[in-house]
Amino acid sequence: MSHFSKIEVKFKDQSCLVEALQRFGFFPMLHDKPVNLYGYRGDKRSPTARRSRSQIAQVVVPRNQISSLSNDLGFFWNGTEYECLISEYDQGAGLSKAGQGLGQNFLPKLQQEYLNLYLPKLATQIGGEVVGTVTNGSITTVRVSIPTQAVRR
Repeated sequence: MSHFSKIEVKFKDQSCLVEALQRFGFFPMLHDKPVNLYGYRGDKRSPTARRSRSQIAQVVVPRNQISSLSNDLGFFWNGTEYECLISEYDQGAGLSKAGQGLGQNFLPKLQQEYLNLYLPKLATQIGGEVVGTVTNGSITTVRVSIPTQAVRR
């Protein structure tokens, strides 16, 4: 049985997270309340000695969308951000090349897609716009133009 790991990726906007997942060809299921994640055998993931609570999530990519040997991919809203719940198997090296699992590069790529969607949305919300992005390895620098306002005294 695969173990799920909690990965610290800062996903704060559900619509951007869902669209980023869709760009990978997934159709995530959205739930108002957290639902259980399921393992590759269809077994409900429940608490064990290593995990104190059930593995639950509000945004779920069902395992059959990933591969026949995969587990559900979940994102749990903790009140501040979505925590990614992914099995060790699905994030394992080389598995995606064999057509199974997501592979070790999936989460960095998902985070990049998410940022490409989230940062322009955030810039617009504060009255600005993205004027340029530069990626150097795993670091992306985003330039945002925000109009200045004259302050009258």
